[in-house]
Amino acid sequence: MKLPLLVKQTLVRANAMIVVKSVGLFGKIFITRTMGVEGMGLYQLTYFFYALVLMVISGGLPTALAMYISSHPAKGWPLFRKFSVILLLVGAACSLLTYLLSSRIASLLHYPQLDFAIRCLAPAILAVPLLSLLRGYLQGHEKYGVIAVSELVEQTVRIGSLIFLIPIFIDSGLKWAVGTAILGTSLGAVLAFAFIIAVMRYKQPAALTTISVDKDSGFTTVLKLSLMITLTRLLVPASDFVDAILIPQRLQVSGLTSGEAVQMLGVFSGIALVVAYMPTLFTAALTHTLTMRISSDWIHERFDQYDEKRNKAINLTWVWGWASSWFIFNFAPEISRYIFRVPDAELSIKLLALLPLIVGLREITTSLLWAQNQKRVPLAGLALGIVTNFTILYIVAAQPGLGYLSMSLGVIALEVLATTWNFRALKLFSYFKSRLVIFLADLLFFELLIVVCTWCSRLISLQPWSILAELLLYLVCSTGYIKLRFGHLLEQD
Repeated sequence: MKLPLLVKQTLVRANAMIVVKSVGLFGKIFITRTMGVEGMGLYQLTYFFYALVLMVISGGLPTALAMYISSHPAKGWPLFRKFSVILLLVGAACSLLTYLLSSRIASLLHYPQLDFAIRCLAPAILAVPLLSLLRGYLQGHEKYGVIAVSELVEQTVRIGSLIFLIPIFIDSGLKWAVGTAILGTSLGAVLAFAFIIAVMRYKQPAALTTISVDKDSGFTTVLKLSLMITLTRLLVPASDFVDAILIPQRLQVSGLTSGEAVQMLGVFSGIALVVAYMPTLFTAALTHTLTMRISSDWIHERFDQYDEKRNKAINLTWVWGWASSWFIFNFAPEISRYIFRVPDAELSIKLLALLPLIVGLREITTSLLWAQNQKRVPLAGLALGIVTNFTILYIVAAQPGLGYLSMSLGVIALEVLATTWNFRALKLFSYFKSRLVIFLADLLFFELLIVVCTWCSRLISLQPWSILAELLLYLVCSTGYIKLRFGHLLEQD
């Protein structure tokens, strides 16, 4: 069967992200097993700060550039050069400030031992924004293969460095092990950037040599679009950074020590959230390829094609979300015990099992709103969700024994409110009502599948064969159902 270009691009992107995320997951497992949950907690605290700084520097600029280039390909390379100079200057300033103020930043996080780790972030703060901008340029030209390979290069180098350096420095203490583990971030970014430049020079795409003679270079348009996307995306890393400060403090109010608090944060953010967000790589890949096309459809008033792509994306996200959510909920004990060797993570993983569905719908609807130039709507929904998350954390996390529950409730509330806000703006509730029977049938299928898989595994008393049989049955049946459900949607028109 010949697949549409959108589906092909999504599958290429999804396959690449599966490999990249799998390598990243292996890195998280390695960190947990070598540095323990406390080391994972310190590592996550450092990355919360890193993500916030990256968003402040580059923000929505790569996405804005990609969206503009998709409609104005001839202006892409001149725009990239202009914005790269700006990012280089801003990144250099932020990198220097991070290095000089590392001790103060570590004190702000209430863990002074992170001083060295934050200094190790400085080179990455300069390199990664430029890499992101270059990928945005390639995304606008739909060069998804080059993007995918560059991400694999970056992730492989980062995790490879981590695996090599941690055993060397772990005996010197967590402070040094966490810091050296982060050094691979900058090395991976530099090598990925060099790879992309080498490919572009070798292939010599026409876009590189095209000089736009239009007086309207698009600089102001991209800048305005970037600002709104940045405001939307900045909320998440800013929220994570505040969480990194708020959660340990409130957990200590509940009676935990600072070490126990950072361990709990490590289990939740370094294990449970990672597992829950893994399936969203498919919807992220779909969004990555869909945004350019639906934006073009909306701008050129091809509303029938826009609606068709929208409906396909929502249906795929719905079924994929339920398949992933039930999988995570059912196999949470095995994931926590056999993969991470941290049984305490089971509860958090189960509490977050619905995230693949909710986050997937939020990502798709956010792209739809961006395509319609309603960029303030996702911003408002996220802001409401973040305020609710902070409120839950502040009140519930301070209660003894409710640490994992408070963190899970906060994340779920944030995502549900943001998704509901988007649905309301797009008037998608009426669409769901029109297909309610089909959507309920999807839910019922996966519920029954879990029951059948559990029953079959109990017939086999020997482990790990019972677990493997249950896993295989779930994967085969889920794949078959998705193929049956969407076979007609994937046909070439």
